[in-house]
Amino acid sequence: MLTVGTDAYITVSEADEIITGCHKGSLSEKWLALSVEEKESIIRTSTYKIDCLPLKGCKHNANQELQFPRGMSADIPYKVKLATTEECIAAIDEELLKRTALRQQGVTSVTLGTATESYGSSGSSFLSAENILFSRQAYNYMRQYIIGSVAIV
Repeated sequence: MLTVGTDAYITVSEADEIITGCHKGSLSEKWLALSVEEKESIIRTSTYKIDCLPLKGCKHNANQELQFPRGMSADIPYKVKLATTEECIAAIDEELLKRTALRQQGVTSVTLGTATESYGSSGSSFLSAENILFSRQAYNYMRQYIIGSVAIV
């Protein structure tokens, strides 16, 4: 069994702690019901997605596998850990995944009976930083590290 460690930004126990502290309800329960192996796989995938973001600066150590830690700090910022857990939660949200698949296929509106749901255009290419991640909250946590993004005060 592979263990999450140097190939992920958080451990399973860190993810469990953050998710149960920040989320209540069915997604938190669904996460806790997953096996350790399933959680490790989702954590690893979420980490790799975050690693695909166009990041400012440089790695802390040129030989490290992942993009964080960065710069002078040898630590992984807590916001990166939060972003990783948000991406994990998004990865098990079946409704979000369905909507994401529709948007990726270019669907802008869905009507079922009298209910209509519209999807706004992202206004950018599919490979933009916003579109790499499932979770908008994960993107918001990562925004300060992404090239070309500016914090609005």
